[in-house]
Amino acid sequence: MEKGTLVRWNAEKGFGFIKPDATNNQDVFIHISALKQMARKPVVGDQINYFSEQQSDGKIKAIKANIEGVAIVAASPNRRDNKRNGQYNSQYKRKSSSGLLLPLLVVLGLGIFGFKKYEELTATPVLTNQDVESIEWQPPAQQSNSFANKPQFKCDGKTHCSQMRSCAEAKFYNSNCPGTKMDGDHDGIPCERQWCN
Repeated sequence: MEKGTLVRWNAEKGFGFIKPDATNNQDVFIHISALKQMARKPVVGDQINYFSEQQSDGKIKAIKANIEGVAIVAASPNRRDNKRNGQYNSQYKRKSSSGLLLPLLVVLGLGIFGFKKYEELTATPVLTNQDVESIEWQPPAQQSNSFANKPQFKCDGKTHCSQMRSCAEAKFYNSNCPGTKMDGDHDGIPCERQWCN
């Protein structure tokens, strides 16, 4: 490694020049990228340790440099670090996807539970042979005579045959309701042309 003193530095553009400690050497160009692992940016007067490389135009450039007395924050990652970072990233992805998966599973479970309850509430009961055998059959009740004697029709203002639906209705209206005009020949049979022929 070579040593030198930083004699010029352009903080805005991130480059400068090192005056090598060895005599009769030209100034060495240095870019901020050669010092990327340092805890602070360089200032004029810093002692710089560096490896040099000659460029195609004949100028010398510093590569892999450090500032003497300043801590190195981040060393370049090796394969092992990359592997660890990959493991961390995959663990993070697994955790984030499991964080999303759990609420989805809860919602799915609640949906299934709700659907089962809905089916139970709306299910039609199915009779088995055993249920049918246990049912006691009773004959239908006989209609009482009081229901049979009740009139099926009532006077509600109908007076003409065109308003009737049957011969029985026409006969009821003709004999029980005043003001009907259904028996034109006065023979006691109403609506002879439409219903009672």
